Amino acid sequence: MIRFQRLLQIPLFALFVFLLWSAAHPLPAWPEVDLFLRFDPLISLGSMAAARAFIPRVAWALIIVGLALFLGRVFCGYICPLGATIDFADWVRAKKKPGENGFEDGRRYRSFKYFFLLGLAGSALAGISWVFLFSPLSLATRFYSFVVHPLVLLGCNVFLDTLRPVFPHLGLDRLALIRLDVPQYNTNLFVALLFFAVLALGMIRPRFWCRNLCPAGAVVALFSLRPLFRRVVSESCTQCGTCVRACPMGAISRDMKTTAHSECITCLKCKEVCPEKAVFFKVTRQVPAMAKEVDLGRRKLLSAGAAGMAAAAVTMTNLHHLHGKESPRALRSARLIRPPGSLPEPGFQDRCVRCGECVKACLTNTLQPVWFEAGLAGLWTPKVTARSAGCEQGCATCGQVCPTGAIRPLSLEEKLFAKIGTARIDKSRCIAWEQNKKCLICDEICPYNAISSQFVPDHPVTVPVIDENKCNGCGYCENKCPVVGESAILVEPLGELRLATGSYREKAKELGLVFHAKTEVRDDFILESVKDKEGQVKTEEKPLPPGFVVDQ
Repeated sequence: MIRFQRLLQIPLFALFVFLLWSAAHPLPAWPEVDLFLRFDPLISLGSMAAARAFIPRVAWALIIVGLALFLGRVFCGYICPLGATIDFADWVRAKKKPGENGFEDGRRYRSFKYFFLLGLAGSALAGISWVFLFSPLSLATRFYSFVVHPLVLLGCNVFLDTLRPVFPHLGLDRLALIRLDVPQYNTNLFVALLFFAVLALGMIRPRFWCRNLCPAGAVVALFSLRPLFRRVVSESCTQCGTCVRACPMGAISRDMKTTAHSECITCLKCKEVCPEKAVFFKVTRQVPAMAKEVDLGRRKLLSAGAAGMAAAAVTMTNLHHLHGKESPRALRSARLIRPPGSLPEPGFQDRCVRCGECVKACLTNTLQPVWFEAGLAGLWTPKVTARSAGCEQGCATCGQVCPTGAIRPLSLEEKLFAKIGTARIDKSRCIAWEQNKKCLICDEICPYNAISSQFVPDHPVTVPVIDENKCNGCGYCENKCPVVGESAILVEPLGELRLATGSYREKAKELGLVFHAKTEVRDDFILESVKDKEGQVKTEEKPLPPGFVVDQ
């Protein structure tokens, strides 16, 4: 018989996977694909503290905090996809539950999650957000986006390749032509190793991460100290200890009757395994509470907060730190191009929780997480890798899926004016400039007519020239440049336009920028921006024959 927890946990996890799969262009009008990220209390409180602002999109997590007052840590037991994955990993290992699993047996480790929470709070107050390192929703979203999603597509291709010779004989000719486009992601191996390290902690104790390390769990636990819905043990209890050994959170005391409600995830397992049916849950205030569930010394709390602030201060004094500087610094990588609609760098890093939702949703797979190009504080933030692919002018999905508003949700018409950089020609590598050979690729591919081929002295053929006021920085020229290795035309952040508020269109007009996307382009996979009868911008995708994808 399936346990009650699984009846809710499995469908909710399936919903998480479905929403993550749906985070792609074209984005569905409903439901909100970043719904689970908005429910993470650590993302909500951490990003708002670092940004010094109320962020409505993540304020939904306050529902989870309020729910904890009535039902305890149901977020950890039912909603959190990382918790569901940990439960599955513990079930696969089928490790026998330890004999000493009472609350008192693991008490010394439980305070770690509160120290992590205080450390994150201290760093956020200093202006650096480390939420992305510990947020369970950020961890889960990155893992399933960067690791599981491409592996599933790769596995499907292997399956199709294996059966491709058989399909024609079965009358499945169209199926024989299908090949799925597998996205590629930077840092995915490190993401996988980090995630599996979290799962491996279950070899020490079931749900070791949830019990001892998760600061999001600490937030919920602080509001679950005296929930209305509690575990109750009747007089028929024989103190056999089955409930203590079975509890995945070790929330039951050695006396079998007292419960640490801040640790209880209301999974009801103790009720289901009790041979005497002496355990049940009900709304009550009469159950005795465990003394000192959260036993933290003042000196340790102050030390944790101070350590977080000190870590933030050291990060802010790092030579490559970009946070706090709106204008490009000399040490900023010339290859660090942020997505269109990104807030100015301080606000961007304050709000970005490195969930990878924008990277996964990117139509052309040009968005990639970075390592240390933006300093240690910028780890895993997204950037445009123009050599890999261009930023499609008919897609604004990255801003629409961002849960914290680090990337503004722009309309297609506004996104057209969100200049992310400016192309520059390296004449020593350009075929036309250096070798006097005719090449018109960047001119023909530019969606904004920012590149023109002109005759110049001492060159028998036309050479590409860039009008910087027309260049949007989309990167299609860099992507399609035929030069082997590094492109002869590079997009750099010079001239980028990043606004926290206001209209990109009006600001671009003020700066004298002119962006007119072509209505027709050479590459079939580029979407066309056209206007309907009401003058609204819409996108149309040129269809390919069934089963075909464009080799990028």
